[in-house]
Amino acid sequence: MNSPSSLDSGQPTMPAPDKEGIFEAELSKSAHSQQRGPIQRAGLALLFVAAAAVPLIIYWLPSEKARWQIAAAQAKWLEGDLPGAISTLEIAAKEFPDRPSIYEQRIQFYFKAGQYEQALADAQELVKLSPKSPDALGLESQAFHHLGRHEEAINVCKEIKRLAQEEWIGSIPHALNSLAYAQAIGNTELDEALKDIDEALRLAGDNPAMLDTRGYLKYRLGDSKSAKEDVEKAVEQWERLVAYQDTQYLTGVKSFQVEWERESYQQALAVMLYHRSLVYDRLKMIDKAKVDRERVYNLGYEPNDQLF
Repeated sequence: MNSPSSLDSGQPTMPAPDKEGIFEAELSKSAHSQQRGPIQRAGLALLFVAAAAVPLIIYWLPSEKARWQIAAAQAKWLEGDLPGAISTLEIAAKEFPDRPSIYEQRIQFYFKAGQYEQALADAQELVKLSPKSPDALGLESQAFHHLGRHEEAINVCKEIKRLAQEEWIGSIPHALNSLAYAQAIGNTELDEALKDIDEALRLAGDNPAMLDTRGYLKYRLGDSKSAKEDVEKAVEQWERLVAYQDTQYLTGVKSFQVEWERESYQQALAVMLYHRSLVYDRLKMIDKAKVDRERVYNLGYEPNDQLF
């Protein structure tokens, strides 16, 4: 038996729908929705903006807070409170352990404080975060040198050289200089180092830092007369650079960047004067050597093998 239809059931039947009526109803709905459209679209736009802004805020706020903490530490250093500057960054590093800039600044403060084990620990953490950064590797090498671990420092500089030559990361002349200087400090592989620094100077011209490296290498190799020419030229050029930089700073304006740069230039000058004093001593130019060492003291540094 077939299922009964509505016609057979005795129930009243509905009239067939009017197509024109349906069309008019749809137009009415459309007109109504168009009246609400701008408000709805504005709401949706706000939702989209909020959705896009949330991840930006999540990323931006920690970055900004980390920068504020670094700035606070720098302000403490500027006031002469180096322990306070380090403490501020210790708190920052715990809160933001993946921010390279915190480690970069704290390493420099550790160097100032003579806390070389802590500097090395930070440098190695920094290298984990930025394994191909010449700057990070350079800080690690410097920490190794301060701890007397010269072979490890040299190996790090060999990686800096490899990155520059094979992967085009960093400057080849600066990489060659870094390695040659590390070998001069470690007093090893000096002939190879001399070849590298000659190449660096060929590529970069008479760069005073590179001239100082070559002069120090020649001193290590026993070629004191030739070393004298290089270190004297290095000091002369660097003194001109320091004098020029001093004219660029605004009188009476004290800022972290200005004071840090000034101190960095002075430290580099102290290193060059120390190297020149060694050459003068070797050449029996005792009075000149004494003057250079006095200048190193006046710049706030000790003329010894920890000055590099």
